[in-house]
Amino acid sequence: MPRFQFLLPGVVSVLASFLFLCRVIAHAQGRGIVEGKVVNGTDPSISCSSLEVEVVRPMGGMDTLKAEKTDAAGRFRIDGLPTDSMLMVRLNYRSVTYRAMVNFDGEGRARANIEVYETTASTKGISVEGLQLAFQLSGGRLRSIESHSINNATRPPRTFVSDKGSLRFSKAPGILEFPSVSVTAPGSSMPLRESPLESPDGRSYYLLYPLRPGVTSFQIEQSFPYTAGTYAYRKKFYHDVGTFQIGVIPADMTVQGEGLARVQTDEQRNFAVYRGGPIRAGTEVLWTFAGGTPAVDSASAGTSDRESRIRPMPNRIARNALVMGPLLLMAFIGVLWYAFSRMPKESGKGQDPRARELLKRRDSLLDHIADLDHRHEMRLLEQKDYVRQREQAKRQLRRVVLLLSGRQ
Repeated sequence: MPRFQFLLPGVVSVLASFLFLCRVIAHAQGRGIVEGKVVNGTDPSISCSSLEVEVVRPMGGMDTLKAEKTDAAGRFRIDGLPTDSMLMVRLNYRSVTYRAMVNFDGEGRARANIEVYETTASTKGISVEGLQLAFQLSGGRLRSIESHSINNATRPPRTFVSDKGSLRFSKAPGILEFPSVSVTAPGSSMPLRESPLESPDGRSYYLLYPLRPGVTSFQIEQSFPYTAGTYAYRKKFYHDVGTFQIGVIPADMTVQGEGLARVQTDEQRNFAVYRGGPIRAGTEVLWTFAGGTPAVDSASAGTSDRESRIRPMPNRIARNALVMGPLLLMAFIGVLWYAFSRMPKESGKGQDPRARELLKRRDSLLDHIADLDHRHEMRLLEQKDYVRQREQAKRQLRRVVLLLSGRQ
């Protein structure tokens, strides 16, 4: 035993360091405090006492970490929370779930107020404000993303809840897989996955997601067969819509249908924009897609050969297409067509210097968004940082586009 005594100081030192590290980690994971208040946005005089407020971890399957009930004034306080991960508070009121993000300060404290509403099944004050669609050719598939913006402008504000659904969309012929739907609530930057229900007649899908006051955004992702180099896309509109846009990748894929017109082609970025509408509820349209040179066939290629699929391409968007998954690329085209469909053409000589500066800023933001999508797809950027930075870039891009639109 004496011959091992020289090891004891080192062992003690290691154990002390380990215990200290455990204390630091435990401190970081359990020192957070979130406080807030629940208020009824329909009628502030309605009591919000004895409502259970939960703290959940969005990236951990929405598991509940802790829960407390509100006091007589609707206030709540929950302590002993980890500060090193993304957290959210949520509660259920009138069978509707309300959420708020938790943002800790340097002292490990956060405030998260929640506004709840009475419910209504009346469609008065509910309107579809925007519709955009994008289609991308990927090998033998045509992938689509459909974006709806629904505004709940009820007065006084109420949450719309109906057993008929808050959004209905048609089931396209030959659909290859069940639609994937994400929903972004008013005031939120984090989309949540929702599962649509199929109608009894098998011709449409619908969502039972409650519509809080404000604008709720829905994104619907679907895949269709394109093995013969063509696809007949049939769609029924269940809401009145105004003028809408359709983004298409690649640019040499054509779309034909009544009322559709190609309004933008960007060969460098390899996408085109079509315009359609307005369309009345109950109308069924038929759009025929044909041709097109696919940029990437990520549906048939596995992740193990990701690096072997990266090859030099003539432009930065095509290069990004090789490393971004199809759905990220579809999200990116939404930013692209928004940016390019509303701005003046670059005229070279004689162009307003301010416009040239804004155009450069636009291109820089597009590159930045593409880079964020790339890094997120390659798992080099955490989800919370990706969402935050992408939303910031999109807000800046919108401001640039509005400034350019005002100079036309």
